[in-house]
Amino acid sequence: MVFSNNAKMVLERRYLAKDLNGNVIETIEEMFKRVSDFVASADLLYDDNANVEEISNTFYRVMTSQEFIPNSPTLMNAGRELGQLSACFVLPIEDSMEGIFDAIKNAALIHKSGGGTGFSFSRLRAKGSSVRSTGGVASGPISFMKVFNSATEAVKQGGTRRGANMGILRVDHPDIMEFIESKQDTTEITNFNISVGITESFMEAVEKGKDYDLIDPHTNKPVGKLNARKVFKYIVEMAWSTGEPGIIFLDRINNTSTVPGLGEIESTNPCVTGDTYVSTEYGLMRIDDIYNKYQNGGLNIATDNRVPMTQYQVANGGCIIESIPYMDYNGVSLNKTSKAYNNGEKDVYKLTTKSGYEIKTTIDHRFMTPEGWRELKELEIGDEVLIQSGKGLFSTNWDIPFKASNTYIGKNGRTYKFNLPNKWSKELGHTLGWLIGDGWLRDDKNPRVGFVFSKDDMDILNYLKTFINNIYGKDIKEIKRGSGVYHLSYHSKYFVEFFKKLGVKPVKADKKEVPQSIYQAPFEVVVGFLQGLFSADGSVRDNPQSNSSWAVLTSKSKKLLQGVQILLLNLGIKSVILNRSRKPRKGLFEYTTVNGEKRFYDSDGVLYELGIFGQSRDRFLKNVGFISENKQKALEDIKFKSFYKEKYYEKIISIKHIGSERVYDLTEPITHSMICNGIVVHQCGEQPLLPYESCNLGSINLAKMIKKGINGYEMDYDRLGEVVDISVHFLDNVIDVNKYPLPEIDEMTKKTRKIGLGVMGFADLLFYLGIPYNSQEAVELAEGIMGFIDKRTKEKSQELAETRGVFPAYEDSIFKEQGIKMRNATTTTIAPTGTISIIAGASSGAEPLFAISFVRHVMDDDKLLEVHPYFEKVAKERGFYSEELMERIAEEGTIAHIEEIPEDIKRIFVTAHDIIPFWHIKMQAAFQKHVDNAVSKTVNFTNEATKEDVEEVYRLAYKLGCKGVTIYRDGSRDNQVLSTKKKYSNMESLTENNIKPRQRPSITQGMTEKVRVGCGNLYITVNYDENGICEVFTNVGRAGGCPSQSEATSRLISIALRSGMDVEEIIEQLKGIRCHSTLRQRATNKDIKVLSCPDAIGKALERVMNTYVEIENGFTNEMIYEIEEENKKDRINIKNEDIMESNKGNCPECGSKVDHEGGCMICRNCGFSKCG
Repeated sequence: MVFSNNAKMVLERRYLAKDLNGNVIETIEEMFKRVSDFVASADLLYDDNANVEEISNTFYRVMTSQEFIPNSPTLMNAGRELGQLSACFVLPIEDSMEGIFDAIKNAALIHKSGGGTGFSFSRLRAKGSSVRSTGGVASGPISFMKVFNSATEAVKQGGTRRGANMGILRVDHPDIMEFIESKQDTTEITNFNISVGITESFMEAVEKGKDYDLIDPHTNKPVGKLNARKVFKYIVEMAWSTGEPGIIFLDRINNTSTVPGLGEIESTNPCVTGDTYVSTEYGLMRIDDIYNKYQNGGLNIATDNRVPMTQYQVANGGCIIESIPYMDYNGVSLNKTSKAYNNGEKDVYKLTTKSGYEIKTTIDHRFMTPEGWRELKELEIGDEVLIQSGKGLFSTNWDIPFKASNTYIGKNGRTYKFNLPNKWSKELGHTLGWLIGDGWLRDDKNPRVGFVFSKDDMDILNYLKTFINNIYGKDIKEIKRGSGVYHLSYHSKYFVEFFKKLGVKPVKADKKEVPQSIYQAPFEVVVGFLQGLFSADGSVRDNPQSNSSWAVLTSKSKKLLQGVQILLLNLGIKSVILNRSRKPRKGLFEYTTVNGEKRFYDSDGVLYELGIFGQSRDRFLKNVGFISENKQKALEDIKFKSFYKEKYYEKIISIKHIGSERVYDLTEPITHSMICNGIVVHQCGEQPLLPYESCNLGSINLAKMIKKGINGYEMDYDRLGEVVDISVHFLDNVIDVNKYPLPEIDEMTKKTRKIGLGVMGFADLLFYLGIPYNSQEAVELAEGIMGFIDKRTKEKSQELAETRGVFPAYEDSIFKEQGIKMRNATTTTIAPTGTISIIAGASSGAEPLFAISFVRHVMDDDKLLEVHPYFEKVAKERGFYSEELMERIAEEGTIAHIEEIPEDIKRIFVTAHDIIPFWHIKMQAAFQKHVDNAVSKTVNFTNEATKEDVEEVYRLAYKLGCKGVTIYRDGSRDNQVLSTKKKYSNMESLTENNIKPRQRPSITQGMTEKVRVGCGNLYITVNYDENGICEVFTNVGRAGGCPSQSEATSRLISIALRSGMDVEEIIEQLKGIRCHSTLRQRATNKDIKVLSCPDAIGKALERVMNTYVEIENGFTNEMIYEIEEENKKDRINIKNEDIMESNKGNCPECGSKVDHEGGCMICRNCGFSKCG
């Protein structure tokens, strides 16, 4: 076990157990043994006879050999009282004061345990929005980010690891511009990394230079527009200036969710039930069938031409209004889906229209109305929704949906032969139509398929008998019953089975429905089915009044007529379903059975009719009609041919809650719409990171996965595979022994059992293999290695699933549909490896090396030169090593321009700033191809890089399929000190002089103000002299309050003022800060006119700055004197140099220089990292 001095120092400072006095009480070996023993103990949960000692030894070996290192919290807390082993957590933030402060509380608990947190602030309403509960206005997400930031600062996290915050805001949030520039002041929001959540539609608008809508998340309505290209350029400008914000491509992250049945979309999660029929290129498909066959998209669906391409539009005068449908643009178009989702079980509601169209959806599903999109919960009885306005498509596949067998051997040994078709035909469509209308199917002990004909149907009987006898293989004769009807009956269970496979069900008349196979049959077959059905149970009703003659289909089954209705609508034919039911009647008529027995027919009175009127009746005549000559002639003889204009929208007559069902959805990215059961509805396919998830991470050191070959070093894939297997086992165990900070996190993490195995040491590996990072060979190697790791993790996860079971949310995952049993919903992530890469002595993550040589500051201002060990070895072997050269490399930051170093060495040992951004992104995209989640990587720019260079990287990341990107330009933060000593001509030299406040003047003048706050009276004194405002004092009344906090605020303000800070800047920082106690009492106490104590101080400063009121008040002077004397008793001596040090871009712990890589910040000197 060999660890560098730096690794030992980091372990001692941050990871090894200490006593109450801060003394280290365990060795490095004991730490790894503590971790391995604790994590291995999880095996006993699945096997009482597990050899825990052997498993622990295996874990111990891969960690102490630096082949695999888990994330920092696991090293720190495994086997100790805290027991929190996860690196990061996703917390939801609801748009309410309770929800926001719950999130702050939960974040504090997580940070206390050493974890980091990720937040999306996109749900919070915009700054200035009204708040009904208080009558006030919202302060917006950025103000609350500052509150989260302060809470993070306040938590010490056990003195071992600082958890980082990740903040995301959607690009269409109204406060996006404020968010983009929120870190322009690098002293603000220091505990957050921020990224803009970018959508595919936004990037398309960027490419076209178009405007896009800003949507208020509270109302879901537009509040403005911005030009996408200008916003994108502003993101680039801020990133160029400060390194932030990064960008995250939300749609790409969402579309790769492995558990789409869990979690809800950030705003809404609209869905429809699985039995909903969607109009597609293959006819009408059930949406659950679409999910099974086209989960990753690729299916063309019909969209109505009236649907607007955008949800909002600019009207005359420049005002923004909701887009409304183009009501004259009848017809449909085909658009391709990109994703299908199974969203689990949800409460559903049934919407019914006046004509009988029905659909079951969640309450938030949106419908297209003549006034635009409306959620179901916004619709009322009498409102109108659009239905399909043109002819759809039908399948062109003439194969029936199964392989029909024509030879059967019965139990009696007899052979039965048939001529059952394997292809559709119009005759088969006619047969199915008549069977559903005037036929029956029995699959009991006396199985049979039967057809009934009246004496007026003899021509149809003879026509169908020929076809049916042919496929049956025998000539069957019709039988005339005493009632004057004819029966054509086929007694064969194999014949029955054929029709059952086509979707005919052995049910009574009131339960009949359209056979499933018809919905996706070719056009001619669908028409044939309708002709047969209408000829059996339909008629023509001629009314002398204009437009009142109609074709009608009667049935006891409403479900059958609803199926017919959407088939007709896909043919461009509207229809109406009418309830013609009456009271039950007995003895309606007398009939004689086949045995000669007389019986009376009783009626339950249930009857429905489907009617076709006007223009649709004419289309029915031309495109469908009857196979009955008499009925067809009656239809043709209708005299009136002038029609009212048809309206393809329907009034709602009913919305009812009907319970819960499994629901589904699609993404169609062009119009974001689909036609379901004939009704035009919206669709949405976003799937966010699930709230309350945690990430359990670890990284394999690729530099250890090599072996000596004939021609030098080569990859050892056998060893890599072994370490992958051990690592997956280790990380799965972590989930079970972890002590989670919140019960919600415990539940969600164990539900999906996500793990994230990544890599580090990739740059070191390339050095050993002699491959430049900035080469296609390196890119292909990265893709190959990560592909190997991803495949091996999946195989190991499947192996664990066999012995331990699948993850509990498996039923809602894509793996269930694929028939793959997995233990973990995800297995790979490339996370920041800042500190653990120091422990492993490896380069960070998938990053290039930041520096070949650098200077580390140690105690007593000593400097220690550190050189990459393999470079040092090569330099000595090649004869160009010297201490002076190594110091020069540290000074230069690169070896690219050093003549003493051979060209082949310079080609291989490239560092981050030798590599143009193109190769950074190419490498990130290569790894991303085989990573379940995201790749944390920083594209490092030299100080001379332009904004155009940054923009090129962002665009390239989008084009190459990355899920996000972070950039950093050296020196871009005003007081950033570089890790190497290289200086740039366009930068002012950085001074080490500490600013000290001027002496407090012996004589001042000022004013004292009494202000009512939530915890009583606050007395604020503001003093000034000839140089301006110089000090602030505060005192609280008898009611108590927070005197220490107010005193601390006053002291810091006084120091800042006498140090020359602009008073207006101080006022801006103080005003607007809110206190929950003050706000709560302000609602009922009119005397409270401030938001908090800091807000009161800021306003007092502002009044003094604007007036410089001169007062003579002995009481004030006495009070000031008393407060000063009280303060002196326990005043803390604050070193000004400590204050200034915190304002630099240096390490917050040791003050040394920092590097930016892996999407994070890392101090090489002490091991501090924001990300672990």
